[in-house]
Amino acid sequence: MNDLLAAGRVLGGRYRLVEEVARGGMAWVWVAEDPILRRRVAVKILDPTIADDDHVRQRFRHEAIAAARLTHPGIVATYDTGEDDGVAYIVMELIEGTTLRRLLDNRRTLAIGEVADIGAQVADALEHAHSRGLVHRDVKPGNVLVERDGRVKVTDFGIAKAAGASELTRSGAVVGTARYLAPEQVEGGPVDARTDVYALGLVLYEMLCGQTPFNADNEIANAVARLRADPVPVAVARPEAPNAMQDVVRRSLARDPGARPSSAGEVRDALTPFRRESVPDFGASAAFESTPRPGTVAAPVTPRITPTPDPTMPDRALVESAPHGGHRAARAIVIALLAVVGVVVLLVAFAGRGDGPGRTTGSTVGSATGSPAVALRIANVADFDPPPGDRIEHHVDVGKVADGRVDTFWSTETYSTRDFGGKKTGVGLVLQLATPSAVRTVRVQALDTDWNAAVYVLDQPPQVAPSAVPDASGQNLGVDATLTLDPPKAGRYVLLWLTRLPASGRLRIAEVGLAS
Repeated sequence: MNDLLAAGRVLGGRYRLVEEVARGGMAWVWVAEDPILRRRVAVKILDPTIADDDHVRQRFRHEAIAAARLTHPGIVATYDTGEDDGVAYIVMELIEGTTLRRLLDNRRTLAIGEVADIGAQVADALEHAHSRGLVHRDVKPGNVLVERDGRVKVTDFGIAKAAGASELTRSGAVVGTARYLAPEQVEGGPVDARTDVYALGLVLYEMLCGQTPFNADNEIANAVARLRADPVPVAVARPEAPNAMQDVVRRSLARDPGARPSSAGEVRDALTPFRRESVPDFGASAAFESTPRPGTVAAPVTPRITPTPDPTMPDRALVESAPHGGHRAARAIVIALLAVVGVVVLLVAFAGRGDGPGRTTGSTVGSATGSPAVALRIANVADFDPPPGDRIEHHVDVGKVADGRVDTFWSTETYSTRDFGGKKTGVGLVLQLATPSAVRTVRVQALDTDWNAAVYVLDQPPQVAPSAVPDASGQNLGVDATLTLDPPKAGRYVLLWLTRLPASGRLRIAEVGLAS
């Protein structure tokens, strides 16, 4: 199936696939070229492995039809849809920016004016969808795209439902992301515009307070909690928030839909007086960690194998996002930002450091017989956040751990505690070797200290969180850690499983190297 979707394939006699950039629960996303209009587009392709399911194909087609009905500057545009030799696809607007999820992971909370501006734009887009009879049903930070000029777009109408229409989900299914479900969705009741208002209230709360108002042991318990409890007032975390803003968030999160604002437009109007006039501050780390790659407009993504970037090529996202003639200035800005977050310090440390805290081996990697280590080529990298995780862990940046550069990095999401909020046992990276090989060492060059990890060498990519004894492990690791497998173990896939985070609740990894 992968061969059928190789770069260069033309869909519908028009859209030439350039690069796969994401995978979701139902779809793969490619950047493609449209030679007729001479522009790049995002092409969302139904996963061929589930394309024979009539229910899935109907839902995919429904998404295209639903999104095509919406023409609004705050909604990702749908240009075309079709099938080509059994491949179903949707052609969409290509957005270069970052998701609100990524922005929050990097900054935790946003300024009052930013919250109002982003929230008002999302509310305006939802108001338009509601006026066309569509309820989104999955409003969350991952479905909100923020462009560098401050414009906001809502995406993924894959489970949108027309008022009064028949349900496209299977009987008994709860539709939406558990953390952002309205009480009526948890109970399986009818939904309307006020359902989206509730989800928007959760997003506003998270932008203001740095977390959602309900934080139970797992996502399902989190969803059920909102049936019985009221959220902690915004004022507890953000007392400086204007009273009118606190009030609209409080009303939006009412358990009774009748007590919520009657429309998204009402939320928009309440937020408008507090909107900022400047472009968003993406933050030092977000400015280069989240530099947009094409294709961020598509469905919520799940773990995928990502082609390792060519280290000899310039950072494409940086070049494409910089104004023409401004590449040098853009690179100068990035270099300055690297200094802010400590990457320059990291570069110096890597140039010649001795053993540091948490090192599991000496600084020289070799075999038990003293022969020099042989570097193993990493063919692909994927993020790994299995259930009860949401299957997504900054997937866009995973290739940066194998690009030969320590001035780029992948990071985990930002968690409330070092143990992932107590909601899961870990997250990780899956590194696929070019050929099955015996792995002796795994070297991790990080930007943070005091973290724990385990290594598993496997014949097949992992599907669930590991429970077996690891092949190697380390505790209190530093910025240059090597985990040694004794004896070496042969396999095709290496899972680097992170079991405890630094005190910040986030771990940043610049490079991972494997050796035999």
